[in-house]
Amino acid sequence: MRLSVDDFEVSETERRSAAAVCLLVDLSYSMALRGTWAAAKQTALALQALVASKFPQDAVQIVGFSNYARVLQPDELAGLDWDMVQGTNLHHALLIAGRHLDRHPDFEPVVLVVTDGEPTAHLMRNGRSAFEWPPSPETLELTLSEVDKMTRRRATINVFMLAADDRLKEFVDEVARRNGGRVFSPSADRLGEYVVSDFLRLRRAR
Repeated sequence: MRLSVDDFEVSETERRSAAAVCLLVDLSYSMALRGTWAAAKQTALALQALVASKFPQDAVQIVGFSNYARVLQPDELAGLDWDMVQGTNLHHALLIAGRHLDRHPDFEPVVLVVTDGEPTAHLMRNGRSAFEWPPSPETLELTLSEVDKMTRRRATINVFMLAADDRLKEFVDEVARRNGGRVFSPSADRLGEYVVSDFLRLRRAR
C-alpha cells in the first residue's frame, strides 16, 4: 500500500491547537528480517508529509532507534535504511522525544511508537549503549521510567506492535497500563493507515 497526503481528509475546526508530535521508529535488524522496515519508513514519510502540509503549526520530530536513537531529518527519510546492529533502545528514543516535548510546553503532546521488539538496550550514564538479550531488569526499569515521565507530561503513548512476541506484548501492555495509551497490532501493509488515522484522531480530539 502506498499512502499520500491526498488519501486523508482533514476536517477543519474553528480553533486548531498546535501539537508536538514524536514518531519513534524501530530501525533494528529484526525489522528487515520480518519484512516490516519498508512499511515503517513509508509511514514516517507519510506522517511527515501530512503534518507539513495540513498542520504546519505542529512541531514534528521523527526518531529512529536501534542500539542508539537519533533524530531523523525529513530529507534523509527517503534514503534511510535499517541498522545492522543489535539493540532496541526505546529508552534513548523516549529521552530524545521528551526533550522535544519540553521545548514545546504549550503544544499538545503526541507520541507514537512503531516497533517489532521489546527493549533490549538502554543508554548508560557515560553515553554508551548497553545491550542484553533477554532484556536486563535495568533496561526495562529505565525504559518504563521514561514512560512514566511521558505520563507526567500528559503525553499519551500509542504503540504499534509489528510482532506477536509474548514478551513484547507483555511490555507494551505494561506501557499502556502506566500511561493510558493504546496498543495496536496492524499488519505491515496497514501500518501507515493505522498510524496516520490515529494521529488524525488525536488531533481531532484536541
